[in-house]
Amino acid sequence: MSIWSDDTDVNRVLRAIRDLTLNGSQAIDEQTLVSKLAKDGVKLSPADLSKILLILETLGYISVQLSTKEDRLIKLLKKT
Repeated sequence: MSIWSDDTDVNRVLRAIRDLTLNGSQAIDEQTLVSKLAKDGVKLSPADLSKILLILETLGYISVQLSTKEDRLIKLLKKT
């Protein structure tokens, strides 16, 4: 993860979440996000994805909740 690039992994993940949630109208699960990122050519380890989701949640862009024991539900809060 490089902070000097204009198109950082955080921005790519946020853009994918925005596209998948139809600009905040529905929630998505983490597996859907991972498959969308893979299609877009973004390769992130599970640890990096967790860090990015935590950053976005701390900044107030998304809300992450557990839907099952291993799966997380992601909701877009800010429509940027």
